[in-house]
Parts: sequence; C-alpha cells; structure tokens
Amino acid sequence: MFYKVAILCALLAITSGYQIKSQHKKHDACLVTCAGWTEPGKGFLKYSDGKNSYIDVSMAHCGFIDTPVIVSSLHGGSHWTTSGGSAIYTPKRDSFRIYLYYSSGSYALAISKAWSIQYIAVGYVC
Repeated sequence: MFYKVAILCALLAITSGYQIKSQHKKHDACLVTCAGWTEPGKGFLKYSDGKNSYIDVSMAHCGFIDTPVIVSSLHGGSHWTTSGGSAIYTPKRDSFRIYLYYSSGSYALAISKAWSIQYIAVGYVC
C-alpha cells in the first residue's frame, strides 16, 4: 500500500514542482522529498465529541524551512468506514494534523487495528 502512495506522491512532486519553484525561486538542489509514518496504533487522541479522533504528525526529521506540499494516507486494518486520513489540517514546516471521522466504530479502532498515517512531503530545505 505504501508504494502506491509513494508513486502518487512522486507524481505530485513532479507536477507541482514548477509551481513550488516559481513561487519560492529557490535552487533545485534545495527541493527534497521526505517520507514517513506514525507508529502504528500510537498518537491518536480522542476528539472532543468522544467518538472521533485526531493525530498530530511530526515531520521534524525532514528539515523543511517552509511548509511543504503534503500527501497522506491512513494505513492499517478495518478503516473502510473511516474518512479524513488524507485531509491535511494545520500544515507547518515540521508537522500537520489529521482528523478522523468514524461512521461506525470509535477512535479505539485506531489503536486496536494499529492504524498509522503515512505521508510524503515535497519542500525546500535551504
């Protein structure tokens, strides 16, 4: 599954690279692709409604100097009735947030089914 996300993100990087370059006018050598994931079943917090959840995803290891282009996916078992795993909220140079909505079940599924957020980000490091 992760390789499919990697291919999709590589295409995103290629197609959006010109827009990023022309917007920031930085050297091509400074544009990097960084991938990562959260620890399975960890970091998901109960949202205030008591049913849904969110997770803050760190990209600090990437070393971006500005907010990158980010693509994410929800990985793990039994998440077919869940939405939000690819919706990026509060993107920053070193983190972003994902809100998950469960049409059936609750946030405990994220833990019991060892869900994780996988991502690829494209941005500048210099």
